[in-house]
Amino acid sequence: MDRFSASLTHRCGHALADVGAEFDNHEANLIRAAFRCPQCMAEVSRRLGINTQVYVNLQQISPGMAAFVAEVTDTTDEMDDLLAAVGYGRRSKSADELHPGVEVGEPGQGVVWRKEFWFATNADPRHVVALIDHIKLEMRWLSPYLPQGESSIAFFAFPA
Repeated sequence: MDRFSASLTHRCGHALADVGAEFDNHEANLIRAAFRCPQCMAEVSRRLGINTQVYVNLQQISPGMAAFVAEVTDTTDEMDDLLAAVGYGRRSKSADELHPGVEVGEPGQGVVWRKEFWFATNADPRHVVALIDHIKLEMRWLSPYLPQGESSIAFFAFPA
């Protein structure tokens, strides 16, 4: 972590924890200071009875294009703001690998926060492996914010 992180605190007042060198270039590394710490956000969800889940899957986006996709369900308002700040967008839930969710404007039943990591289906396999590593990093970063931690993340699954 950089030399300034020791003086940063989360909005809740807790100190920004050192998350390790692998997160130095992650887009959410410093933006997290604008929000409550992961433990406080997870506790708020637990107290409100909100069971945030993340579904990570592979989808065909168009002929010749695919994407690893993360879909986050049942979020608090603050989690909505955090996800929006790091590139997630509102979509309807995906049905399966061939039927991704469509854009929606307002929150409602069946709406998820979605982030896509596109690649060409004929891409160099090393590029695809790098995307898989990035998705795993994204989930390691996101899991402390979830009420059930890592057990809230399902790979190769879709929201019900």
